[in-house]
Formats: sequence, structure tokens, C-alpha cells
Amino acid sequence: MGVLLLLLLLQTPAAEALMEPEFCYILDAILFLYGIVLTAIYCRLKFLIYRESQQGATKKKEEAVYAGLSSEGQETYETLEIKSS
Repeated sequence: MGVLLLLLLLQTPAAEALMEPEFCYILDAILFLYGIVLTAIYCRLKFLIYRESQQGATKKKEEAVYAGLSSEGQETYETLEIKSS
């Protein structure tokens, strides 16, 4: 639907005037702004993830809520003792 609308808009006389290099300049400007916005969002996301990981590291040191399983005093495989009666 959007492609059909774009093709219809490009058939108008005003759009035919933009088929020159000016059209490419407009598209280049749009792509340039798009690249800047995406780069800014990507850097912001990376910075937020880094900051959360730094805060998470200090929280882990303060409170060990999600402590890993420890096998202190236990062997990996314990033998079962069969009681004979």
C-alpha cells in the first residue's frame, strides 16, 4: 500500500523535478540524521547497561540475594547405602 502511494506521488510533475541530484541530497540528509539518531540511541543503551552492571556489582557485594549453589561438605556424587533387613 505504501509503495503504491509512493509510486503515485513520484508520478506528479513536482516530483519529477526532484528526480535530479536534489532528490539524492534529500535522501542523504534523511539517512545521515537517521544514522545520528541510531548511534545516539545505541551509545545511550550501552552506557545505561554499563552503569547498571556497575551498580549491580556493588549491590552483589552488599547483599548476596542470588548466591550460587555451594557444595561445601558434599561430594559431587554421594553413594547410596542399602539397608539390609
